[in-house]
Amino acid sequence: LIFAGSMSLFLTVKTEFFPTEDNARIGVNIQLPIGTRQEITRDIALQIDKEFREKYPEIEMLNFSEGQANTDNTFAQLSDNGSHIISMNIGLYSRGVRLKKSGSNRGLAEICDLMRRDLAEYTEIKKFEVLLGGGNDMGSETSVDIEIYGYDFAVTDAVANEIATRMRNFKGSSQVNISREDYIPEYQIDFDREKLALNGLNVTTASSFLRNRINGLVASKYREDGDEYDIRVRYAPEFRQSLEDIENIMIYNNVGKGVRIRDIGVVVERMTPPTIERKNRQRVITVSANVGPGAVLSDVVAAANREMRSMDIPSEVSWQIGGTYEDQQDTFADMGILLVLIIILVFIVMAAQFESLVDPFVIMFSIPFAFTGVIVGLSVTGTPLGIMALIGLVMLMGIVVKNGIVLVDYTILCRERGMSILTATVAAGRSRLRPVLMTTLTTVLGMIPMAVGTGEGSELWRPMGMTVAWGLSVSTLITLIIVPVVYSIFAANGVKIRRRKLAKLHRLEIQQ
Repeated sequence: LIFAGSMSLFLTVKTEFFPTEDNARIGVNIQLPIGTRQEITRDIALQIDKEFREKYPEIEMLNFSEGQANTDNTFAQLSDNGSHIISMNIGLYSRGVRLKKSGSNRGLAEICDLMRRDLAEYTEIKKFEVLLGGGNDMGSETSVDIEIYGYDFAVTDAVANEIATRMRNFKGSSQVNISREDYIPEYQIDFDREKLALNGLNVTTASSFLRNRINGLVASKYREDGDEYDIRVRYAPEFRQSLEDIENIMIYNNVGKGVRIRDIGVVVERMTPPTIERKNRQRVITVSANVGPGAVLSDVVAAANREMRSMDIPSEVSWQIGGTYEDQQDTFADMGILLVLIIILVFIVMAAQFESLVDPFVIMFSIPFAFTGVIVGLSVTGTPLGIMALIGLVMLMGIVVKNGIVLVDYTILCRERGMSILTATVAAGRSRLRPVLMTTLTTVLGMIPMAVGTGEGSELWRPMGMTVAWGLSVSTLITLIIVPVVYSIFAANGVKIRRRKLAKLHRLEIQQ
């Protein structure tokens, strides 16, 4: 009844992947309207920098970058960049120092929420992200990704915008973003193949000439003091900026005849489609909703499923929940298999030591109540079930059986000394009570600092300490009662079976 009642509490336990950790790092990505001049972007970045430093004395370090990465800057090109993009890296004082510096005990999640409100006041900003933890660590802010699959850009954009609007109205999500960026304007040249042929050119040659004029061609190397520098030859900026400049670019055919771009093609300005993201060979657009303060991963996943099922989605569009939730499901499945393997291995080891299958089976009755303690502890304290809690549960599988081993082993010893089953069970319970309580208390007390700690990194380890402390405490209290009772029942049945066998053999001897 206790075990069944605890299983009903499992519905009240929320789930997460990794707990959000206060590592004193914040990442901020800001996008202004496409085409914003770099001077304007820099002024806005400096204004935000000044405001953040004044409003948040917890900030120890703040730096930012803006502008288009040069073709020689490979590292900068790996990240989003442009004249309209600002990337900020913010480092706060450590949690212990933060209270002394600022006079307030604001957590990392609270500061991130306040920064989001500040950035929302800037009408110049089109899109922004405030990433708790910098967005790169396993303890950073958790997000739920709604992956929308479809070939038509317009249809998937409409579905993504609708679900993004609905998720923004959900209080548990602090920040909602769409992965597909805005269309970018660029100049494109539509070459006329007949004109190219008349001038002794082809598309490959013409496009190569054009690329060299705009992006440049490495003509040689400049060497000085053992260092080499590329000498890149291209048109000066004032001759490759406007549409007319591109039309006047001169290219040459095999006989040295010069031809201008406008004579062999048409230069047009078009909005190019964004980068096409694919997953499982299908076009995908992702709506990411960060888990806000006071909510956990399971809350946002439930809201996303509810909203998507209530929407009128076209038949050619499919969707699924991915991101952190997908990782969580895969990891939970792996941990479930690991738990089963550990239970089997524990049983095999005990069966080999006791040289019996019955005694280890009796001891295994203490394992279900480790689950009872864990579920009760998570439900009472409101702690979500995550990876660290499951690791604590795995540890419990090897810890909780030791109390049953101590009781059953001493009971067997008492029976070998000539005691009856009930007498041996009572004697073992009386004699082994103090060692069982001593070993349990030392383990539980050792876990309490981890379970209630508030220092740096405590968010990551707290669920593990709480899981071990609650699971071991409840399992020990019930083990002291249920293991002796179950052992007495099995032992009594074993005695009755042996007596029936002896009686049967006795009758056969009399008949002979």
